[in-house]
Amino acid sequence: MLTAVLRRQQCYVLRVATYNYRYLATASPVSRPTSARAGKTVAPLENWDRGARTQKTSLTPMYNSVKKLIDSNPSCVSLIQVGSFYELYFEQAEEYAPKLGLKLAKKKTSNHVIPFAGFPLSQLKRFTEMLIQEQKVNVAIVDQCSRGSKTDLQLVHRKISRIITPGTLIDESFLNFSENNYLLAIYFPPNAVKLPPDPDMTVGLSWIDISVGESFVQQTTLGQLGSDLSRINPSEILIPKDLQNKDLHLGKWYAPLQELKRYLLRFHTVGSYGDLKQRFESHIQKTRKHFEDLSPKEQTALNMVLSYISINLPDANVTLELPTRYFNEDCLQMDSRTREALELTERAIVGRTSAVGSLVSTIKKTCTPSGTRMLNDWIKSPLLDIEQIKYRQKYVDLFLKNEYLKIITRQQLLQLGDFIRNLQRLVVGNGDVATHLIYTATSLQKLQALRDFLSEEHQKNPQKTAMLEDFVDKFKVPNELAEEIFNIIHTEKEQESASNETEEIHEDDQEMVETKTKLSSYGNDFSEKYRLLNMETAAQEVFYSVRKDHNEALRSLHDELSSLRDKEAQFMDSLRGTLNQVDAKLTLSKKEVLGRYVNAILISGKSSAIENLSHKLNDDIIYTKKTSLLYRTKEWNDLQHAIAETRSSILAIEEQIMQELKDKVILRFPEFRELSRLVNFLDVTASFAILAEENNWTCPKLIRTPRLSIEGGRHVVVESSLKASGTMFIANDSNMGQEGNLWVILGPNMGGKSTFLRQNALIVILAQMGSYVPADRASIGVVDRIFTRIGASDDLYNDMSTFMVEMVETSNILNHATPRSLAIVDEIGRGTSGKEGIAIAYATLLGLLNVNKCRTLFATHFGKELEALLTANGVDQSNVRYFRTRVVSNNDQYFIDHSLEPGISERSHALEVARMAGFPEKSLHVAEQVLSSL
Repeated sequence: MLTAVLRRQQCYVLRVATYNYRYLATASPVSRPTSARAGKTVAPLENWDRGARTQKTSLTPMYNSVKKLIDSNPSCVSLIQVGSFYELYFEQAEEYAPKLGLKLAKKKTSNHVIPFAGFPLSQLKRFTEMLIQEQKVNVAIVDQCSRGSKTDLQLVHRKISRIITPGTLIDESFLNFSENNYLLAIYFPPNAVKLPPDPDMTVGLSWIDISVGESFVQQTTLGQLGSDLSRINPSEILIPKDLQNKDLHLGKWYAPLQELKRYLLRFHTVGSYGDLKQRFESHIQKTRKHFEDLSPKEQTALNMVLSYISINLPDANVTLELPTRYFNEDCLQMDSRTREALELTERAIVGRTSAVGSLVSTIKKTCTPSGTRMLNDWIKSPLLDIEQIKYRQKYVDLFLKNEYLKIITRQQLLQLGDFIRNLQRLVVGNGDVATHLIYTATSLQKLQALRDFLSEEHQKNPQKTAMLEDFVDKFKVPNELAEEIFNIIHTEKEQESASNETEEIHEDDQEMVETKTKLSSYGNDFSEKYRLLNMETAAQEVFYSVRKDHNEALRSLHDELSSLRDKEAQFMDSLRGTLNQVDAKLTLSKKEVLGRYVNAILISGKSSAIENLSHKLNDDIIYTKKTSLLYRTKEWNDLQHAIAETRSSILAIEEQIMQELKDKVILRFPEFRELSRLVNFLDVTASFAILAEENNWTCPKLIRTPRLSIEGGRHVVVESSLKASGTMFIANDSNMGQEGNLWVILGPNMGGKSTFLRQNALIVILAQMGSYVPADRASIGVVDRIFTRIGASDDLYNDMSTFMVEMVETSNILNHATPRSLAIVDEIGRGTSGKEGIAIAYATLLGLLNVNKCRTLFATHFGKELEALLTANGVDQSNVRYFRTRVVSNNDQYFIDHSLEPGISERSHALEVARMAGFPEKSLHVAEQVLSSL
């Protein structure tokens, strides 16, 4: 065993020596070995020489420790705190300093030149954001933890306090609080890639948003995985490490897994995680029972996520709610291409994506970030359960009919802000505990005020607000916890104006300024109402959070500290009297630490005065300089030790009290989460009421029959855009089910075919979210899946041409659509030659009509050809209807009316559209000649 240990040590020393030689080569010629300066080959090591470090080859202790920290996390860029700066070293400095806009410098030791770059501590969030979002790398934060004792100030201990990745953000400034930030783990069965891919193979998923403590699990299939990924939209994906070299994202094993290219992938070891049940808020018995219902694949995926979090957040006490199981069978399903085509959460603009013009940006009327996150979830996962949809509709109707209820509810929601995310900071341990606790108490008071208001409104009119009775019963606020926090933590109501407040803050009172900044991050209302008292006097640097009279021990210690402060003041007054005898202009200041000295008094002034004073204070002078001296008596030293010990005792008691209070809050956290969901529900449904009122939307009727009956349907996004420019939207009807299941939509380009297709899909999504819809009347049979084949663009990233993209999307529809689905197909077959395009379009239409039998909107320019083929082949067309966008002509001028009428278009009016687009007249004349000849 001893031999094995020695071998490991020798190998480590050899690696360090090899690395050190690389930097020896960059050192100045004077510091290099003679053989290196002469350009000679270095002689091989003797058999006994194992590469031990020498004074010439070794790094200094500091740089050696830095190198070990960097090497311990090879997949991260390490930002190492050195005093008031974070610094990059060695190859990382050379690579990333130019990318971050930092100056690359070099630090010289006796025998090395080490590249480095740095920035102030205050700029950490800025450069972290650049590294994570622009450079796509993980960031290891290495902080100085302590400086040893006061008598040994040169010892500096550093450790990795956190590894920041896109999926483990907590409260970073670049975190989008209006969207969830999910870290997702995908678990494939063992040896899965050694077998032929089976779309029905079960796969385990688990995703967590650390910033709010939400966790989910799901058992899905390989074929459904792409759709699930687009719904979750994770910031970071974990895949088992044994699949790292299998190139799953290249589609070599299963082609649809090319969807993984869209996301940031990490590979993590699959193994047991001992503290699995300790990470959750619930009682251990309830947690154990909850996990019995999870499948082994779900548990393994959850283990991966928790293990990754424990490594990247070693000091954070991340506590989560029990994982919610997600079932695809409960929600309307859409794949990634459908979500993109319908532009639900973002839209592509000239090679980039933007939320502007998307469905969520158009309908977002929510008051709180957490409400907006719920709105996003509802858009991504519309319901299939008609009773749940009707439950949401009832609240929309309630807010529509009660304007006062809607206005006051939204006003109170605005005051709450994102309280669940801020409470999660307390759980994780980010920031000041007292600040978080005061925010918690304030939030609970506001929640109680909201509950009281809802209860009063229900009592005023119990018939019209009947659903509020059950809601108020669920809305249970632990207000006694708020009272306990306010009874323990010292707060002060601010009566003065902001200007007076600023004048009262001592210019050296930096801690107070930082505390007020923390409070302001929770919102203006909170920062204006309360502030924490961080010191009794400007000279006192200790932050006291707990009331002095909270218990007898604290009261006694504060009295003792006050007495010691009085003695300190008396000593300083006496010393000031002595100084005045020599020179009234002499200044004195208390120094807890000055260089290598502690608990001393620095006296400064003219050299002559200092010289005279030194004769008076001779016995207790530590050192004398020309214009200053350092003074310390035994009485002063003993007094300072007594003050420090008393302060430490107070802080120790306070820390215990604050920890107990924090534990009480964390114990009630499941109640806060339920309150958050109820608040978000009010926020979203009230926002739906505003949408319905402002845009004249109607409440849809949800039925089980596969119908789609819409009168005066409109495209929500297009109508909003036209309204802004003062233009009216031309509404259209749909009556699929009663008048056939397959509608063939014809007409010229720019005639509104694609808009009509999309608006029906968006109306279905809005209806199954529980919202009212942009129509005069709507009766909608619940849709289980929406499929789209819209747009004409290639996918260069996945090496697919425009036509290949068409075929992939079309085959997805034909393979998976059910009679309860809705398919919208736009100009299938246009990506290839005319005859072959017609053949593909006909085959697709026939499959949708006779095999899938789903509700289908089929836009095409091949109307006459398709109708002729169906007739020639004797296909039953009783479920097929033909509609065209109306074109009005007047004196050889053509106007597109955008309204639908029955019939098949005789022509596509391509030349008229070209003329509207500014096509040159000479080119138009040529086109007309060719068209005539054809």
